[in-house]
Amino acid sequence: MKYILLIILLFSGCTPVATYPPVETDAALVFSDSSNEPIPTIFAESLRYAHEHFGGMDVIVFNLPETVTPNTYELVSDKLGGALPMESLKQVSFHIIELRKRPFHAEADIIFPSTSGNYERATLYLTSSLVDPWKVTRDRIWLIPVSQLPSPNYTGGVGGELVGVDDGAQ
Repeated sequence: MKYILLIILLFSGCTPVATYPPVETDAALVFSDSSNEPIPTIFAESLRYAHEHFGGMDVIVFNLPETVTPNTYELVSDKLGGALPMESLKQVSFHIIELRKRPFHAEADIIFPSTSGNYERATLYLTSSLVDPWKVTRDRIWLIPVSQLPSPNYTGGVGGELVGVDDGAQ
């Protein structure tokens, strides 16, 4: 029994604690890379849930928090079967504006297109265990109007330049 407890503590101790955009100290950020599992899986499950429950579009177009690497966008896109990173402010898209990840628990703040043509904000609550995959267990839609959408954060170009951003300003 004590060995099982030791194994559980060992595995839960190795699960990264992360927040995107980061609020941790510089020392904690050394061990935090958005492309390390389970972060891409949590992003993908959050987007899949939002798409299935809130609707909005045929193909998922998504925007992740600042500082998320282009590799993370690729991993999330693959997990969602070809979802597209947001590259233009004109695209209807899901925006994960913050992710708080702790062992076996995560919360994702998301802005999603509503059926009325506006955008709404929600918090998705996810859980997992040593044997269960990450899944959304509940959501909370906030009655806070979304007045401004986040800009695209996808940096997939050469030298980290934003690719394909067209905000209409010329």
